[in-house]
Amino acid sequence: MPKNEMSASSYTGPIPDPDILTAKEFWEGTQNQQLVLPKCLSCKEFFFYPRIICPKKGCHKTDIAWEVASGKGYLYTFAIQYVAIDGWKEKLPFVTAFIDTDEKVRMLSVLKNVDPTQPQSIKIGSRVEVKFEYVNDDISIPYWELVNDK
Repeated sequence: MPKNEMSASSYTGPIPDPDILTAKEFWEGTQNQQLVLPKCLSCKEFFFYPRIICPKKGCHKTDIAWEVASGKGYLYTFAIQYVAIDGWKEKLPFVTAFIDTDEKVRMLSVLKNVDPTQPQSIKIGSRVEVKFEYVNDDISIPYWELVNDK
């Protein structure tokens, strides 16, 4: 949904303070509903979390560019959260997950539109795609949903 069509969010979780030194491009991407990831220009590998040096073994170069990622991946693992603080309390129970993106980056996130009371219905290895929850004009929060492969 274009930014000008977005309305006030029902988002109640913590609102990040975007780190303009290492993650500005990531948060700008979320405003445009794009998953933008850092990529090392030396070893050609994507990585996450954003930082100024490539974390890949044997590389550690500082030639970093940002690229729009596919926004697709696989569910690596998940957990049902029954205890939370702040605004997350209102969402209990909810599902957190590690996602392996198609760019070979593992991300911790929330898996939405699944039933946390039926964990047997959530299958490790399932295809997922990123979505974005509008919070305000500066922040949209990425989360993941299962994809129905047919």
